Parts: sequence; structure tokens; C-alpha cells
Amino acid sequence: MHAALLALLTLGVQPVHGDDLAGHGGPVSALAMAGDAVLSGSFDTRAIRWSLQRSAADRVLHVHEGNVSAVAFAPDGTAVTAGQDGRVAIWAAEGDAAPVLHPLHEAPVAALSIGPDGSIASAGWDGRIGGISADGQAYHHEAHQSQVTGVAHLEDGRIVSVGGDLRLRIWDGTDPAGGLDLPAQPNGLARGNAGLAVIFADGALRILDPDEGILRERFLAERPLIAVAAAAGRIAVAGIDGTVWLLDEAGTSPPTMLDAGQGPVWALALSAQELLTGGADGRIRRWSAADGRPLGTGATRAQAQPEDGSRGAEVWRACAACHTVGPDDQNRAGPTLHAIFGRRAGTAPGYAYSSALRTLDLVWTPETVSALFEHGPASFTPGSRMPDQRIADPADRAALMEYLARVTR
Repeated sequence: MHAALLALLTLGVQPVHGDDLAGHGGPVSALAMAGDAVLSGSFDTRAIRWSLQRSAADRVLHVHEGNVSAVAFAPDGTAVTAGQDGRVAIWAAEGDAAPVLHPLHEAPVAALSIGPDGSIASAGWDGRIGGISADGQAYHHEAHQSQVTGVAHLEDGRIVSVGGDLRLRIWDGTDPAGGLDLPAQPNGLARGNAGLAVIFADGALRILDPDEGILRERFLAERPLIAVAAAAGRIAVAGIDGTVWLLDEAGTSPPTMLDAGQGPVWALALSAQELLTGGADGRIRRWSAADGRPLGTGATRAQAQPEDGSRGAEVWRACAACHTVGPDDQNRAGPTLHAIFGRRAGTAPGYAYSSALRTLDLVWTPETVSALFEHGPASFTPGSRMPDQRIADPADRAALMEYLARVTR
């Protein structure tokens, strides 16, 4: 058997005889495209380099601890990956050499950008922007008072970032060079031909000029937008419910809306010809960038979450974006909750937990899960990667525990 094929089979990634790309063992969380090459990152802790022409994996890149949360291609074909472990990895365009690793952040990396000169910028949940110059020198600086959710290079080499402090900031190297106040929580950005496409938790896409402010805005959903890509005068945006919109930058025609059928779509990549979507089903689907027409073989829809009409099921809907409950379901952004009650924290098979959760002396019961949502993960499970969220109403917490007791057995 050919050595490259044997390596892929050993790692559980098999070439797909079709147009969609399947091989990840968890949700696809990051995508980049450069010509025929595609780079994907997943919650399964791996990145994969693919050939679009052959619809097959060329190389598995495995070095990160936890989710591979951002990927990018440098102009020379070098692959760049970053993850929950705060590290940025630079992989040679060819060969199997180990990557060059840069521990730039003390928290997950949300986004990467490649500058005109091949320099790299990374956005961290620790409020930092990390950087690797074209000659390989690494640095970082404090950029925002909250997590940095997006970063991009402008044509003139300046860097622009958006963060949870509701600010857009411009940087000349590490020096501040201006900024804007933002009207809502920004969840990501992409540089287009006519400005910066910034997505927000209020469901809006806003086109900004970093020096002048908001040029246009369009409210696409009542729920958060979570992924954005721009290329060739087009913008692609994804919502947490799996809806994807294709728009022209000028805003002169109605958006094209499609249902990716993948659960939450965490990642997008866009070229003049194609749109790629990556979601909770672990597959990468291909669409026409012109009209949203499916180009691939079609993906199996993510398994539906149990819905029994109870109040607990309603509360669960907010959890379903990151967790599953069925015995055959995959891990998503968070681990499956199947058989959670009676299980020690940090022990669900196949999920890459933080070291803090793996060493926590805690067993999940209705009482401890309820306490998690009463006090919030930051207080109850310090050091875990779970977003800090709470359920304030005791009746809602009780309803959720009753629901989980029914559907996770």
C-alpha cells in the first residue's frame, strides 16, 4: 500500500470519492483556501490539508492540544495553524517536517491573518495580538481589554483587530494607530475589497472603513453570527443555527440564503468560484460562490436533538450548539453529555479537555451540573475552556436537569 495512503488510514482520514470533504472526527472549526489547496481545523485536535481537485486529504497536521481554532495559508503555500493551546504552528508547504511552534498566547487563538509580506498576526482570547515577522521573529502585545475575536492585515500592512471590549483598533506594528467604538459584540472580521466585513452577536453584518466608521449594515438573523469570509467582491456569513448567507459587498442585490445542514457552521472559506462550509457534522461542504448551489455530494444532516415540548428542552436549545446527548453523537465544541450523570469531569472519551478539567476532583450529578450553571464555569470549574455562562432561574436549572436525566441515559 502507498505510504501516504497508509498514513491517512492509520490516522482515520480516508480519501473521499465525491466532492465533499470528510475526515475529521469532530466539528470543523476553521477553514482556509488557496487555489486547489484547502486547510481545515477541527475540535478533534487535527488540521488537514486537502486537494479540492481530488477531494482527498494530502496531509494530517497534528500538534495542537485542543481545538484547532484558526488556519491560514501564507503566499508561498506554507500552512499556519493555531489552537486552544495558544500556540501558532508554521508548517512547510511540502514534506513531513515538524512545524515551528510559537507559544504566543495564554488562551485560545480566535483568528489568524497573513500580511502582504508574509508576516503572521494572531488574535487571542487573552486580549493579545501575537505576531511573527517575515523573518521569523515572534512577539505579542496587549491589544484589547477583553478577548480579541478577529484580526486582519490592511493593504498598507497595518493590522486591524476587534474585541470583546467593543472596540475596533488599528495597529502600526505594535503601536496604536486609531480605532472605533462598535455597537455590539464583534464575533469576527474579514477584509474585503470595499471595507472590513465584521459580524456581530446581534445578528448584523456591518461593513466598516477602519478610518471612517460604519459604511453599511444588514441585520441577517436574531441570533449571533459566528463565521465570515470575503473574496472577489463577495461575502459569506454563517449563523449559529446553520444558516449561511452569500452577499455582494456593494449590497445592491438581495442575499442568497442556504441551509448547510451541518448544525452550527463554525467555519467558512470563499474564493471567486467556491464557498466552503464546515460545521458540527465534521464535513466540509462545497457550494457555488455565485448562487449557493451545492457542488458536492451532500452531507448527512447533523442528528436532531431530542425535543419533547418540555421547559427543559427549551433551555437545552442554548446548550445544543456545543453539546450532544445521544449514544451515537459526536463531540462538538464541548463533549457529548451522553451518560453524564455519574461520570467524573474531564473523562468523556475522545474529547481534548483542558488540563484543569482533567485534574478536577468532580463527578457530574444533577446537583453539580446545576451548580455549574448557577455560579458559572469561571467560578465552578476554573481553568476550563467552557464559556462563562449561567442560568439564573432556579426553575430553569431544575427543568434542564430533569431533561438531561431523560435524554442522556
